[in-house]
Amino acid sequence: MDRLLTDGIVDRVEYAPEDVGEVSATFKRWFSVDATDTHAANGQQLFATLHGFDACNGQYILQLDSDLLIGRADVDYDYLADMMEVFEQDRGALFVPLSISRKKPLPYTASGRRGDWRVEVRGCLFDKERVDSVLPIPNTALDGTVQTAWHRAFDDFIRSSDYRSYRGGDPRTCAVHVPNEWKSDPEELFVVVDRIEHGHIPPAQFGMVDLQRTANDWMGPKRKELFVFIIAGRNVDPGRFKQCFDSLAAQTDDSWGAVLIDDASDNGFGEYAELLASSLRNKITLIRNHSRKGLLRNTWEAVTRYCDDPESVIITLDADDALIGAGVLTRIREGYERGADATGGSMLRLDKEATYVPNLEDPRGNRGGAVWQHLRTFKKRLFDAIRVNDLKFDGEWIELANDWAFMLPIVEMAMNPVHISAKHYLYEPANQRDPDYVDERDRVIARIVSRPQYE
Repeated sequence: MDRLLTDGIVDRVEYAPEDVGEVSATFKRWFSVDATDTHAANGQQLFATLHGFDACNGQYILQLDSDLLIGRADVDYDYLADMMEVFEQDRGALFVPLSISRKKPLPYTASGRRGDWRVEVRGCLFDKERVDSVLPIPNTALDGTVQTAWHRAFDDFIRSSDYRSYRGGDPRTCAVHVPNEWKSDPEELFVVVDRIEHGHIPPAQFGMVDLQRTANDWMGPKRKELFVFIIAGRNVDPGRFKQCFDSLAAQTDDSWGAVLIDDASDNGFGEYAELLASSLRNKITLIRNHSRKGLLRNTWEAVTRYCDDPESVIITLDADDALIGAGVLTRIREGYERGADATGGSMLRLDKEATYVPNLEDPRGNRGGAVWQHLRTFKKRLFDAIRVNDLKFDGEWIELANDWAFMLPIVEMAMNPVHISAKHYLYEPANQRDPDYVDERDRVIARIVSRPQYE
């Protein structure tokens, strides 16, 4: 919280006092009861919330659970103006909630089929002066404990008065509540956080407050194009990525989509990727990991979970490399129109002059047969057929030579793998001259090659 204050994200942190007299005075003001227990009879925290409300000095208070996720499909949409308008039009309005996710907006209403709407405690706006004007509202205390939580007490009050709580709103800004069972796996939860941050909410969530389904159901939007680029990087130099992005956007064949992954960069690469990708938002699914996953796991998740058509041609493109020329996709299309189901390429290396001719007949028997090299393309269904344990060593995703781990099985399973000899890929390797790196990479390669051949 101190860091958030320093960074200007949070303006103020209010600590609930521990003085019994203040606890008692607060409950007396809100409910006209004698109580000193800081929590309600059902175990819900009560005093700290009411103290927070009392500590605010604005006209409106937007109170939110700290585990609420906020989706904003349109950042220019003024959701607060819509909510405040309800108070201006109805002097009896006490609470207006944030919208939940829906296909389309719903008008604000004060009741439904079962009667008056209940107060949405997880996220709602209220007029402080108006709420203060109806206090104290009925409640009871037993042995120093308030028996009903504040929002439930207001439910009872509204049912017996001329005041109202509303529901409805515009889902361009919407709230998703995270149930406790999701919080045991932060990695899965942060997949959902990332998708909501990027405006993707699956239909299964529509009309629901609590987070629905699994992280896998949230992984979208799915790519269904004929060609799908998988582009991943971490802490990539902005100039290198600009070259990569421009080479993709320049393709004359426009039948492509992309899954772009920022692997928890801390040098600003993710923000820069957001900026560039915004110009092609409909063609790119952008993922920003909250913790590093590594290239192979990112590739596996992108292909298996973010690509939807088994016949899509997957093209791997590192975020710090680039395509050469505007006709790369045109050349790849020609290969697939002639019956290819995977292709191995040729690349222009920036560290040395080298040409590799892939062995597509028996790569495993020829130390990988150079099928690892760029530009690599393959039908999604071939990648999907790889046993996931063959992408790992001892349960951990392979880091070094990870391209060998998936390209060997793909070429072995392919019915018609093709070599494209033209150099369509600009490649600048790293760490190639480090003896320790070379030795470890050779050990990894030997272990990959020694695995059983795919049929």
